[in-house]
Amino acid sequence: MKDMKDLKKLKEKEFAEKADRSKNTISLLRKHAFVLAVIVAALMLFHAQKDYNNYAGSQLVMAKVINVEGADDKNINVAYRYNIAGKEYESNKVQHLKKIKNGDKEEIRVKKDSPEVILKYNDINYAVLCDVLIGLCLELAVLWMYKMTICMLPSVEE
Repeated sequence: MKDMKDLKKLKEKEFAEKADRSKNTISLLRKHAFVLAVIVAALMLFHAQKDYNNYAGSQLVMAKVINVEGADDKNINVAYRYNIAGKEYESNKVQHLKKIKNGDKEEIRVKKDSPEVILKYNDINYAVLCDVLIGLCLELAVLWMYKMTICMLPSVEE
């Protein structure tokens, strides 16, 4: 009878230790997931702010297409000629495939402080939105990894 009580106490003690280990592991994972989520959010804000500043110091100009080359199956390399404040510039931009030929007029966004640099997008809001959406996707990935890790932990009943 005493052996049964001792065995029961031993089982309860093992059960309590397993429960404590699981709680500690979950707590540690929660802390790591929180830190990772904060880092991802900070990087997202940093890139969004950097792109906003980059695009805020830019201007739209009308440019003439002077050359179109196929860079690869998905992109083309387009050479543009444009005037800013009476000075003529020529620069290249790699962009998605679209119907464009020499002599076409296109609106492009260039940096004000270095007009030979053509920016990827013409819309400032679109550039910042892309950064925010990428950040949100990374945040969801962090949450998904946290949930999957919690699900993979051994349950206390085992």
